[in-house]
Amino acid sequence: MATTKKTAAEKAPKATAKKACATKAPAKKTCATKKTCEAKAAKPAAKKVAPKKVSVEFVADCPLATTVSVAGAFNNWAVDADMLKKEKKTGLWKAKLSLLPGDYEYKFVCDGKNWDEGDNKIKHV
Repeated sequence: MATTKKTAAEKAPKATAKKACATKAPAKKTCATKKTCEAKAAKPAAKKVAPKKVSVEFVADCPLATTVSVAGAFNNWAVDADMLKKEKKTGLWKAKLSLLPGDYEYKFVCDGKNWDEGDNKIKHV
């Protein structure tokens, strides 16, 4: 008959263990509400994909120039960064650049010092 009943001392360690677990569980929870935790658990983390660069052609008609470049927001307005090449058949200066999608202001620069007159041109990529 003495083996079926447990003493209070035998029950105490189990109750303490349950309290310790109960206090640790909220510390692990990082969500403010249960709904946001469930929503985060339901959706896998989406990979951020960098936008792809697009090939953009710049064309300038500068028949008397010896060099032509394009300076703009995409190259920090550097005069000598992106040089155009003159086509012998048409006499037009052309360059293809790879740019991320967006709007870019630019100007053509002839002979390293003569900038296009007027407002900046805008290229939508």
